[in-house]
Amino acid sequence: MALDRWKQYVRGPRRRLWDECEWGNVHWYCCGNPLEGRALLDRVLLAMTPRSTRELRAVLTKYDDLWITPYPYLADRI
Repeated sequence: MALDRWKQYVRGPRRRLWDECEWGNVHWYCCGNPLEGRALLDRVLLAMTPRSTRELRAVLTKYDDLWITPYPYLADRI
């Protein structure tokens, strides 16, 4: 759930990402805050086996890179 929420969030338009970070999003109350989900995934990494940690970290790195790219709406090409 947290990984899926983070994936959907980082693949959205940059303008929406900025607005939601600044002002919040009312849908987060029912569906979950992707930023809190990402923080949860960091804690999960600490509890996993080394092999599983590497596998999850590889997936997270792909989405984290989208978070910092200037054009995350082009993520559908990945």
